[in-house]
Amino acid sequence: MSSHTEQDQLSQQILDTASGLYLKYGLKKVTMDDISKAVGKSRTSIYYYYKNREEVFQAVLENLIKEVISEIDSKMKKKRTFEGKIQEFCLAKVKTSEERSSFFRAIEAGMDHEEKSKHITDAHNRMMEAERNLLLNLFSTGITKGSIPEVAIEEQETIIFILQSSIRGIRREMSLKNNFESLNNTVNTLTSMVIKHIS
Repeated sequence: MSSHTEQDQLSQQILDTASGLYLKYGLKKVTMDDISKAVGKSRTSIYYYYKNREEVFQAVLENLIKEVISEIDSKMKKKRTFEGKIQEFCLAKVKTSEERSSFFRAIEAGMDHEEKSKHITDAHNRMMEAERNLLLNLFSTGITKGSIPEVAIEEQETIIFILQSSIRGIRREMSLKNNFESLNNTVNTLTSMVIKHIS
């Protein structure tokens, strides 16, 4: 049992170390040698967990997505109402995106258009899918408990797409202006629009 825990810890240590190196040097400049030296383990030990740089990077991304979704979910669970949970989703989405923007800028450094398209688009799609599942679950629970009216699955998908796209655009515009003062009011208006639409 303890050996499994040690293996899990080393695997996590590799990913945490790789994340730090990506942030410092960018994805393209980080080698398996760099990771093994920074972890303080042989390359063989690293290769036991991950076959190559791409596997490490994909695992780092997967870890990041799970971390972000867990954080958003945790914030949503603190609210009791459907409306409150939607508001919290939007606020937490902006907060987690801002907190991790430097990481994504770092991994993009030195990438050509094709590489950006491959890595960043893939990460974006995986994040969108994880958020979508979170919100679909929220709708399902709300309908089952009777806290919101029946909403057809196609309609749920449309609302979720609008929510995700809107909050991404809102974050980007506020980030460009470096001014998030109106975030709460904006999120409240967006949430009210959703509630009115399904009522």
